[in-house]
Amino acid sequence: MREGEVTKFLVSFNGNIEYVRFPAGVFDENLYLQYDVVWGPDWDPLSGLNSGTSQMARSGNDPEKVIFNMPLEITFSSTNVYGWPQIVVSVRARNFISSDSLRGYALFHLPAVTGTQELVAHLVRPRSASLVGEWVAWLTGRYPELIDPKILASGKENYLLKTESYGTVVMRVTMVSKDLRKLGYDNQPS
Repeated sequence: MREGEVTKFLVSFNGNIEYVRFPAGVFDENLYLQYDVVWGPDWDPLSGLNSGTSQMARSGNDPEKVIFNMPLEITFSSTNVYGWPQIVVSVRARNFISSDSLRGYALFHLPAVTGTQELVAHLVRPRSASLVGEWVAWLTGRYPELIDPKILASGKENYLLKTESYGTVVMRVTMVSKDLRKLGYDNQPS
């Protein structure tokens, strides 16, 4: 390798998880978000948080929408694009009956194109394997949960997972890169 030759590129993601929309309305007093950033083996986080928890929030004038505006900022270096970063968002509720319970998971692929983008991901939650489990979940308000939600990002064993869609999560992210073009990757908007 020659001196001064570029072998790594940098990407920075900055934005926020704006809101969650439930088409049938919000039935919980307080909701909060948890997120985890997942990346491939050649990626190194340089700065920022790779996980976080939001404040409690509730719906306002719009009964289908809960606004969070949770900030997100992380910078990576890598030698190739394999394992591009993803974010797994867990939406949870805190109420009188079930204490703390899952409302769903959303998976975002962070943008590979420079600039600001609005990303929308469907909120899914696991379903019980039996009819009795479905009935107990409905009665108690506690739905099945994944031990490690990061498995959603791998996609390897997700075909066995029985889920139902339950709303959307909206995120606005700005991506800035350095040295991607020098390594032969074109990520400029068309």
